Amino acid sequence: MGILNLTPDSFYDGSKLSKNNIIQKFNKVSQSDIVDIGAESSRPGAKSLTEMEEINRISKFLNLNINHKCLSIDSYKKNVIEFCLKNGFNMINDISGGGNKFENIDIAAKYNVPIVIMHMKGNPINMQDNINYKYIIKDICNFFESRIKYVKKIGFDLNKVILDPGIGFGKTFNHNYEIIKNINKFKKFNCRILVGLSRKSMLNFNSNKPVDRLYKSISMQAICINNGANIIRTHDPIETIDSLQPVLELEKY
Repeated sequence: MGILNLTPDSFYDGSKLSKNNIIQKFNKVSQSDIVDIGAESSRPGAKSLTEMEEINRISKFLNLNINHKCLSIDSYKKNVIEFCLKNGFNMINDISGGGNKFENIDIAAKYNVPIVIMHMKGNPINMQDNINYKYIIKDICNFFESRIKYVKKIGFDLNKVILDPGIGFGKTFNHNYEIIKNINKFKKFNCRILVGLSRKSMLNFNSNKPVDRLYKSISMQAICINNGANIIRTHDPIETIDSLQPVLELEKY
């Protein structure tokens, strides 16, 4: 899953939304199996946009008439998600874990598209404040279990549900690494597992910046695949695809 941010305030690649910038960003991720497009930053402390602001940013991409086999909308807002699904998108990436009263799961069922259900404590503004878990893996599993229960209740296809433990979303440095070590424990839900750690602050060693974290991202992503992750969400899909070839080959033996 390649990341295409339509945000001027992204922690890594924020920029003005000119036609050329959007095309350059798309070309960088066009080889991905999935292109994940987000118009609102979810970095720690980021403020929410209105639905209209988000839709206006997404429309700048749509107006370029760019085609890809799988476009994912990275949003938790019901009307934004529906707008995208009506305009060529075919996947939902929801950091809110299904939306208010699971309304985003209902949308996924309505349009029969895959949905990523992510675990997060709070919201981007406050998620890194007073982080506390008694048993983090158990807490995340309980969160996923309640969503899976609803998916089964409405008769939605479990094969279209993807679980994301939410690295960096209401987690400490140690929590993030505990999640990576225990990815296999989320496999009990019989859903694909997505991990997004690309260039995040958990890779901050010696005060490096996001631009300096490519190799750290690649090595940790390979570990995640080895530990059971099925989908890697990354800013650098070309390098990631290249780096994972020997890891996937190893699985054959």
